[in-house]
Amino acid sequence: MNDRDAGDEAVRHAAACEPVRSTSVPYLVFGLLACAAVFSAAVVNGVVHDQERRLLDQRAQAAGALVSTSFSGITSTMPLLGALAQPGLGGPDLFQAVATPYVASGGNVGTARRTDGGFAVQASVGDGPEADAPLTGAHGALVARAATADGLVSGVHQRNSKRLLMFAVASPTSRDVVVYAAFEFAPSALTESTQDGPFSELEGAVYVGAKADPADLLLSTAPLPLSGEPIASRSVDVGTDRWLVVVTPKEPLVGGFASRLPWMVLALGLLAAVLVGLLVGTISRRRAYALRLVEERTAELRRALEEQERLEEGQRLARQAAEEANQAKSDFLSRMSHELRTPLNAVLGFAQLLESEDLDEDGHDSVKQILRGGRHLLDLINEVLDITRIETGTFQLSSEPVLAEGVVEDVLRLTAPLAEQQNIHLVRGTSSGSGQHVLADYQRLKQILLNLIGNAIKYNRPGGTVAVSCEPTASSRLRIAVHDTGPGIRPEQRDQLFTLFERLGAEQTSIEGTGVGLALSRRLAEAMGGTVDVASTVGQGSTFWVELPIVEGPVERFERFQGPQEPAVREVEPVTARAKVLYIEDNLLNLRLVKRILDDHPGIELITAMQGRLGFELAREHQPKLVLLDLHLSDMNGDEILRQLRDDPATASIPVVVVSADATAAQMRRLLAEGASSYLTKPLDIQALRELLDGVPTA
Repeated sequence: MNDRDAGDEAVRHAAACEPVRSTSVPYLVFGLLACAAVFSAAVVNGVVHDQERRLLDQRAQAAGALVSTSFSGITSTMPLLGALAQPGLGGPDLFQAVATPYVASGGNVGTARRTDGGFAVQASVGDGPEADAPLTGAHGALVARAATADGLVSGVHQRNSKRLLMFAVASPTSRDVVVYAAFEFAPSALTESTQDGPFSELEGAVYVGAKADPADLLLSTAPLPLSGEPIASRSVDVGTDRWLVVVTPKEPLVGGFASRLPWMVLALGLLAAVLVGLLVGTISRRRAYALRLVEERTAELRRALEEQERLEEGQRLARQAAEEANQAKSDFLSRMSHELRTPLNAVLGFAQLLESEDLDEDGHDSVKQILRGGRHLLDLINEVLDITRIETGTFQLSSEPVLAEGVVEDVLRLTAPLAEQQNIHLVRGTSSGSGQHVLADYQRLKQILLNLIGNAIKYNRPGGTVAVSCEPTASSRLRIAVHDTGPGIRPEQRDQLFTLFERLGAEQTSIEGTGVGLALSRRLAEAMGGTVDVASTVGQGSTFWVELPIVEGPVERFERFQGPQEPAVREVEPVTARAKVLYIEDNLLNLRLVKRILDDHPGIELITAMQGRLGFELAREHQPKLVLLDLHLSDMNGDEILRQLRDDPATASIPVVVVSADATAAQMRRLLAEGASSYLTKPLDIQALRELLDGVPTA
């Protein structure tokens, strides 16, 4: 079997296996993402449950503190009542007068004295045991416990159809005297009074004891047992006894949104799993279709090549068939790329995750095919990355004074061949601001003008004209306008001009494009403090322009800094060798500025290069004493030039001073660490540059 037959067999095998892979991979992707969604929902549910428990514990603690505080006053009030009942202090009449308000709603208050047979009532108010009667039952048991306790004791007693909350405490002067009180209550009486209280979001119960015994129930705000989830309890000290407070939330304390969050996470995760699974399935099916189409075209080409071996005419027909097959494949891939301008970054990301999973051989092969098929489509959306960097604030610009006339001339030279090919007249319009400088990144401004002029040429009529002009505006900005004689743009379409991937129907024509250029140009201009806009008349043409702030040029700034000077009279000195300084810079204005500064240094010979590669070669050839290196060059980055100078033994020892408009501390530290001797920022500090040049050895 020859190489061609082996290749055909491989294509047929891949096409035969593709239906199986197209079926299995989407389900595998869906399963993995669904598991991730369930796991995430479980984690979120655990976090919400823990937060609910913490909030309920805090509320239970606060409720317990409220109960303890509410009954703390009884500890001091009851001994005072007992003291009033003693003959020496007030007697029964005063005790009667003071204690009556306490039992106005039912119950009794009294004092008891120890006798030989137990305790007998000394004074009583309310419906309790009368004076001189022996204390028995619940009253007697509570008083006997209080006589031996070190503080207030409490209890609950059922008397006929009524429930009594009972307290007793021994007199601080004699344990033979005990003060007791009993108050009627209904366990559910507090339910309505707590609807608008501080704990209205809770249901709870209070037990006069350490256990949730129905016989000790003091109050309840809901039918028992409490049915909420979760439930929290707290023990509180009332006198010498411990009471139990039990609470549960009526509604989630974390809020309705947080309580539903686990289900929302699960739903969104499953939805994402379905969508990604469908997307992977679509890509797999279309790839299978592409393989089948390639197999068909390959078979046709093979038959044509076999015919070529028999006769010369067959060779011509075979070549024609091959070209047609290749064109058909190109057309197909072009259509596919237009349809698949979806978030390929996400697709490739998930595919790379799958690649790291423990898949079988077919699964790994399918993932590799997805990655291989998707990566070549990423070139169509590379320009969108610049827009993303601008919007997220990570886009780096090197803004400096740029001569508008210079960048316009540069762009006109670059676009002249395209205009000649399209039979378009490319002219300079009237310009009153061509000598002005604007604050911009030179390369990015050139990118904007290349896009505007390129569009004006592509969308013009045959034999049309493109005119470029520079005019200052009233707001101290310079407008660089590009006017064409094309068909114009309808008013209802102008809002769509700067929308990503919107070509206003041009995708149906033979004019190439992705619909990204204008959107990117506007964002670049805005990042430099300017704007891009358009005016158009249907049937007459359109004018696109970019506006940027006008600034003082570097040469003018130098002259203003120097001030008027008298020509210096120098004595004629013998000619000596001059030290060479190489300046690698693509901005002509900056070159002129440095030349003017070096007029005061006759011992220095300036060598200039406007391209990075040329600058590196000049450094190797002339061995300068110093290299001034701009970071943003037209052909390559200054970082790369610095690395080449440091890696080459012939230039490794030459001091390199970086010159850039990027004044960030991180950038300076990075370049100094990579081998730069110093770092100067634009606009140039002339005094600092002079001091640097003064240190250049002339020998």
